[in-house]
Amino acid sequence: MRIIVLGGGVIGVTTAHALRQEGHEVVLLEKEPAAGLGTSYANAAQISPALSAPWAVPGLVGKALHWMFEKYPPLIISKFPDPEMVRWLWRMWRAASPEQYERSKRAMVAIGEYSRDRFRELRNTIPIDYDGRDRGTLVLFRSEKQLGIYERDMKTLAAMGVPAETLRPDSLALREPNLAIRENGIVGAALLPGDETGDCHRFTQALAALCEQDGVIFRYGEMIRELKVSGDRVRSVITDKDEYTCDAVVTCLGVGSARLLAPLGIRLPIYPLKGYSLTIQADSDAIGPHSTVSDETHKIGVTYLGDRIRVGGTAELAGYDLSRPEHRYKGLEYVAQALYPKIPREAIANAERWSGLRPMTPDGPPVIGKTGIGNLYLNTGHGTLGWTMSCGAAGILADLVADRRPAVDISAFSGTRYQ
Repeated sequence: MRIIVLGGGVIGVTTAHALRQEGHEVVLLEKEPAAGLGTSYANAAQISPALSAPWAVPGLVGKALHWMFEKYPPLIISKFPDPEMVRWLWRMWRAASPEQYERSKRAMVAIGEYSRDRFRELRNTIPIDYDGRDRGTLVLFRSEKQLGIYERDMKTLAAMGVPAETLRPDSLALREPNLAIRENGIVGAALLPGDETGDCHRFTQALAALCEQDGVIFRYGEMIRELKVSGDRVRSVITDKDEYTCDAVVTCLGVGSARLLAPLGIRLPIYPLKGYSLTIQADSDAIGPHSTVSDETHKIGVTYLGDRIRVGGTAELAGYDLSRPEHRYKGLEYVAQALYPKIPREAIANAERWSGLRPMTPDGPPVIGKTGIGNLYLNTGHGTLGWTMSCGAAGILADLVADRRPAVDISAFSGTRYQ
């Protein structure tokens, strides 16, 4: 079949690769001048199946109110709520029951684990340099209460056969010798040994280059205008430069998916959750993290990337605004300096600043599957976990196109759950 993939981030490129491996003729359309320049460019660099969880946590309103009074709040509403945001927040609040949280977390961990396994198979067959490492994630706790609350998630992981263990300061220091444990009042950490790290941007660009060598056609710098539908099928994709006929279309447009599909009667409650990152030029092994440490208090991750250190976090509801106000980076700078005081202040001050719009569903799991239009498929809404879920989501999508039963239960990913 001739399949058009919409979007050239890590989700679109892994989808194009999986479909090409099935023998399809694949055309990928992307508005940027190259692959991986949007939300995939400078994310937190974590492949974190075990850390996968919805933002719609039980007690969400109380947590949000508490965060409002913190100096560096993990969640910020910086835009006056419009109807789209209000509807999304309402759905998120409705999804924040203990039962729904448990169901969503299980689904997200399952696809994350499957995705990591597919990713490992891929890198064993294709040589890709992406500054990767597989030493797990450490979630840091500054109080016994924090640790006790997180034990609920660890029980869920244990029930799914996903390894996790608690480390006390002495053991933590052996794994992260540059971490200022005592100075930050860290009482312990959760070790998630199956998680990995790596540069999503480098991986996406390298895989795109290999796909192109294998016959995938990439059309960069083209804005997608509409899907031309006749009967119950998409007949072509219209951009600002051309029209592309097709046998099938896969939408991997992140926050752009909802607006493209709304005229077709497909309503997706995907809303942008803006994130920020710093990329610090420094020898991470010498003065920074040896893997990923996730600060549970500030919801900020500090990640090894070889000769760089990535600091990512903050969840800002700001609509579709991609501006980078300097004050938004203060929390990232503070956490990086506090946890790893050997990092020179000058290196932090000169770090590359970035922001991106994470495509969030209100309940957490992405939207993967068929639509009411016979040859239109969705692979979108992965939130903060696109890098984590990319290879697994692509495999599921390829199975659906081939009319095969996917390797994981996809009932939690259906777009019809919102209707």
